[in-house]
Amino acid sequence: MSNIGKIIRVNALPPQGERETNVIYQVAAPGAATYTDYAIDENGDMKTPATDSAMQNVSDNLVKISDPDLLSEGFLTQAQFNQNINEELDHKLNIPLVDGNIQDFTKVVGMDVNGNTAKLPAGDLGKNVANSSLTTVPGAGLTLGADWALNTSGLYYSITGLTDISSDTTFNTLLAQNASGRLGKSNGKGAFMSLPNQLTENEKTAWKTGMNGGWTTATMSVFLINPIVVDNANNNKYVSLIGANLNLNPASFSVTICDINGVHIATVPNSQVNINNTTGQNLTFYFNFSTIPVGTYKIKLWNGVATYLSGVTFRVASSLDNIDLSGITWNVLNYGGHINDNIISNNTLFSTDATLKDSGGNSINFPTSATIATTGLSSQICTMMDNFVIEVALFFDFDPALSDSFGGLCTDTLNSLANTLISGAAVQRNSFKSLLGQTVPGASYSNAQRIIFQKSENILTTVIYTNSGSISSIANVNINNSPVKLKAIRTCHDTTGGSQYNARFLNLQIISAYKF
Repeated sequence: MSNIGKIIRVNALPPQGERETNVIYQVAAPGAATYTDYAIDENGDMKTPATDSAMQNVSDNLVKISDPDLLSEGFLTQAQFNQNINEELDHKLNIPLVDGNIQDFTKVVGMDVNGNTAKLPAGDLGKNVANSSLTTVPGAGLTLGADWALNTSGLYYSITGLTDISSDTTFNTLLAQNASGRLGKSNGKGAFMSLPNQLTENEKTAWKTGMNGGWTTATMSVFLINPIVVDNANNNKYVSLIGANLNLNPASFSVTICDINGVHIATVPNSQVNINNTTGQNLTFYFNFSTIPVGTYKIKLWNGVATYLSGVTFRVASSLDNIDLSGITWNVLNYGGHINDNIISNNTLFSTDATLKDSGGNSINFPTSATIATTGLSSQICTMMDNFVIEVALFFDFDPALSDSFGGLCTDTLNSLANTLISGAAVQRNSFKSLLGQTVPGASYSNAQRIIFQKSENILTTVIYTNSGSISSIANVNINNSPVKLKAIRTCHDTTGGSQYNARFLNLQIISAYKF
């Protein structure tokens, strides 16, 4: 018979080896309403009772559950608890031990916010990472294994926060795209070469101007080189180019002298070029022409972007002989032998209106409009044996209405009320034109309307020009002793002699004259 008699109350049964012998342990969790007895014999073994197995804790069918939380869930024995655990384990996933693929393993586990789980198609795993806020880690990246496309569907696609590498010359490759949307790297040559085809004419001009520092890169043109002839004396001569888009970039330009085939002869130093005219209508330089041979030349311009070779020419002559104009006189004829009290003439100017009077001082009328009212013929300037250059201005002081009046070169011995000009121009309201009716742009009531006559051997070149344009013509002439004179021809506008339009003055002014 056992001599167990000592009772020890504890919160937990001590492990075997640490228990006292021949005692009873009463085990109760802190705050528990009940306790369990454990009998330990002299060998430290726990004794198995013969009865009331529900109160014991030796095996599954003899163990009582005393945890209040478990009791509240309906667990009375260890066996019930173990059975529940096994049922729960049956619902747990196995630890994956092998690699698989989405063909054989077609499901993954998903969980909602409440902890409920469901099976999801494995093939959809990672298909919509774009709805996540992603942050890379060291070593992360994307390597394509096949062609891949990103379709924005018309939505904005932005890459922000990039480093500014504008000053880093190693970044010299562009991201380019073809018509199908495919991306690749490019040196930019293809896009740059196709750019002109994408721009309007205005955009091309704006782009070229911007590339040239804001200075125009529109097509340059020179319609007159003045003077047409310079001598090759050992001194500087000023030359003016008249044309369009001649406002060169001060930081990047050149002016060179070429032969008629465009071969370089000499460069005009930039310090000798005046490019302050921002209208682009003229360009002036000075040069010592003794450094180049006598001959005919063109001017080549470079505006920093484009090069232009003038179509017009100028001559370098061995000498120039300025014609003395101080002795020039003017012979006057009036319609019907009447009187014109409004003529102004001196050696280099003839100016007249078309208001005539009779001997009694009464205004006379004309039979038709455009009747020649007054002509002024200069004295001889030179002969057709000479090579010469004569420049004149032909203009009205104000609106003369619509009838042409004329001025130019003739070889008349005597004056007449007829248009006997061999070369010249016609002038009327807002119109300056050749004798054949070719109009020069930029007509004005000023001496900016010019005519240059240049005779070299049997060729007479006539240039009619304004600040805005020019026309030129070439004619064969006879080389003889015929006198070279200037003639002004004032016609009436209407038949009323004293009309306001007939009172406007036609002016023929000699600017320069020389032989070479």
